[in-house]
Amino acid sequence: MAPRWPRQILFGDIDAMFASAAVLADPSLAGKPVAVGGPPPRGIIAAASYAVRRFGVRSAMPTIQALRLCPQLILVPPDRPLYTRLHRQLQEVTQRFFPETEWTSIDEFYADTTRLQTRHPDPHLLGRAVKADILHTTGLTCTIALASGKTVAKIAADAYKPDGLAVIEPGSEAAFLAPLPIRSLPGMGPKSTEAIERLGIRTIGDLLLPRFEPALVRHLGTRLAAFQSLARGVDSDPVVAERETKSVSHETTFDEDTNDPAVLEPIIHGFLETLAHDLRLEGLAAGAFTVKLKDAHFRITTRQRTFSTPLNYDPDMWPEIRRALADLLQPRSRYRLVGLGLSDLVSAPEPLFDRRQRDAVAALDRLIERHGSDIVRLGALPQGDARKKNRRRRMPD
Repeated sequence: MAPRWPRQILFGDIDAMFASAAVLADPSLAGKPVAVGGPPPRGIIAAASYAVRRFGVRSAMPTIQALRLCPQLILVPPDRPLYTRLHRQLQEVTQRFFPETEWTSIDEFYADTTRLQTRHPDPHLLGRAVKADILHTTGLTCTIALASGKTVAKIAADAYKPDGLAVIEPGSEAAFLAPLPIRSLPGMGPKSTEAIERLGIRTIGDLLLPRFEPALVRHLGTRLAAFQSLARGVDSDPVVAERETKSVSHETTFDEDTNDPAVLEPIIHGFLETLAHDLRLEGLAAGAFTVKLKDAHFRITTRQRTFSTPLNYDPDMWPEIRRALADLLQPRSRYRLVGLGLSDLVSAPEPLFDRRQRDAVAALDRLIERHGSDIVRLGALPQGDARKKNRRRRMPD
């Protein structure tokens, strides 16, 4: 029997979820250079398949640039209802295995499996079982990593993607991390990495070498102790699961940092569409929202504001959210993560709309469920060039 771990954390990361979902919807795309995003000239790549990443195509890249890098790129519009259905199926899988799951995004999750070791004493077998159930239930592949802490599990999953399984045994964390590039550590942004590499430091293990200590103190100051703890694999960050649905949120991490509102706004638009649609289906409305940004140095800033009345209709919600995003953006900062949360959820007051508008919104929600929000949208929410030209897609009479 395998020795029991004092602490065991499992991390799961669905491989290129949005691009993989496109292949599920159209199996003829398997193995082809697929990217999910909007068309040029204003379109942005939301997700790239592994087949297209070797050309240098990354998320948050302008579509026109991606097409220059890969002229044979197959561009697929986002299918948010499909992503929502897949996420619910993924939640069904995690509920079968784990008492609690912390979903950090639609396609990433943590579970504290320490107490499950009596039932699953071999972490390799547990990881394979979770991967197999996800594949059987959703058709998606997943990279699973188990370690003594969340940070090492996340880094291991990144190193073993796609469709990988990593088990970092207790006591081997520092040895596993040592040869990896320092940019693999959370909080080690591009500028810090560049400055430290100029000192001759290339790997995580180098951060622990005494000869580099004086230079590292000058560059990192009080942050050095935290980085060295992570380099040793020391991480007690707990898994925190939502016990009640008091809020809903989406966030995404970019492959390349950006501060371009033309990139960030459409992503927040998409999050709002999906979240508001989900609220309407559940008969809920949001009294408040939070816009979240994480910069290149892993500093998180947020703006939380309340609506004058609980809302679940995206065109009414967007002006306040857009203003909050504009207030949050700093000209000299570049961002690696953007997120939107809707909170203070209550039963939707009746009537939020007059009868004619309510029937039209309900009809559109049914169409969105069937065809996706890129085929039919709610009116008054700007999209791409339409924002500048004041074009709007109206609800049908």
